[in-house]
Amino acid sequence: MSTREAYRPKDYARAAADIIALLPRERAMEVYDFARFLQAQESQPPKPKENADDWLNDTEEQMAAEDLAWEGTYRRHRDEFLALRESAQAEIDARKTRPMFDEHGELES
Repeated sequence: MSTREAYRPKDYARAAADIIALLPRERAMEVYDFARFLQAQESQPPKPKENADDWLNDTEEQMAAEDLAWEGTYRRHRDEFLALRESAQAEIDARKTRPMFDEHGELES
C-alpha cells in the first residue's frame, strides 16, 4: 500500500505493521519510539505565519536591532568561533577535507 492510498488510521496501522514486521528488532523499537513521540505531540501542528517571508519587510530599526544582537553574540562567543575557524583551517591544511563542488560547480555527492 502506498501512503497515497491509505486514508484511515487503521490502513496506516496495517501498512506500518507490515513494514515493522520486516525490520530487525532494534529498528522496530525505533519506529515504535518515534510513534510514541508523535503521539505525545500536539494534536494540531502550529499554524504557519501568514507570510513566512515577513522578515524581508523588516524596518531599518528592526534590522539594526538584529545586527546588534548578532554582534553581541559574536563578542560573547568570539574565542569559540575563532577556535572553530582554526580547527577547520587545520583540517583543510592537512587535506582532511574534500571540496564541496566539483570542477563544474556542481555539489559533490
